[in-house]
Amino acid sequence: MSKTTAENVTAPVETLDDQLKRMQLETARMQQEAAKLELEAKQLELQERQYHVQDLKGRIADRQLAEMQAKNNRESAGRTFAQDDATDKYRWSVCTHRKGGVVSARDMRALTTGGNEDQYAVIKHQMINGDIWVRCLRCSKTWAPQVQSNFYFRDGKSVAPRDGVFDKEKFAAAQAEYERAVAFPTRNTMSGSVICQFKKFNTETGRFEDAADLYRENIRGTNLR
Repeated sequence: MSKTTAENVTAPVETLDDQLKRMQLETARMQQEAAKLELEAKQLELQERQYHVQDLKGRIADRQLAEMQAKNNRESAGRTFAQDDATDKYRWSVCTHRKGGVVSARDMRALTTGGNEDQYAVIKHQMINGDIWVRCLRCSKTWAPQVQSNFYFRDGKSVAPRDGVFDKEKFAAAQAEYERAVAFPTRNTMSGSVICQFKKFNTETGRFEDAADLYRENIRGTNLR
C-alpha cells in the first residue's frame, strides 16, 4: 500500500473560464452590496424627510395654536371692553352728578347715582390749551370739547372718518352736553395748567395757524380718571 505525501499533491489549475466566473461573481457581489447600501441610504433619506415633515407640522401647529389663542384673546378683550363701555354708559345715564343724597348701610346708591343738591359733585380742570374738562366724582364721566372725528358712523357703529359719514346732530348734542357740564355750579375749585397756544405752519399760505383742533384730536382718547 503506497503513501501520498504533500509533495505529491498538485494544486488545481484555474482556467480562464474559472477566472471569468470568479470575477463575475465578485462583481455581482459588489453590485449587490452597492445596491444594498444605496437602498439603506434612500431609507435614511426618507426617514430624515419624515422627521423634517413632522417638525414642520409641529411648527405650523404651534403657530396655528398661537394665532387661535391671540384671536381668542382679542375677542375676549373686545367683549370685556364692550361690557365695560356698556357699564360706564349705564352708570353715566343714571347718575345725577350732584352732591348730597342719603347713604345708609342698606342703600349706598347715592355714592354712584349722585345726590339731589343744587351743587354738582364735579371737578373742573383747565388744560394747557385753555379747554375746560369736567369729571364727575360719582360716576367718573368726563366731559371734554368734542372732536369731529369721533362722530363718523356706518351701520350705527362709530368708524374712522374715511369709512363713515359725519353725524352733525350727534356732534352738536354732545357739544351742547359738554357746555352744560362746564356750567355746572360747584364749590370745588378748578385746577389748571400753564396755558399754551398751539400753532401749525401752513405751507400754502406761509403762515402759522391755530392748531387747537389738532391738539384735541391727539388727546381725544384721554379722560380725567
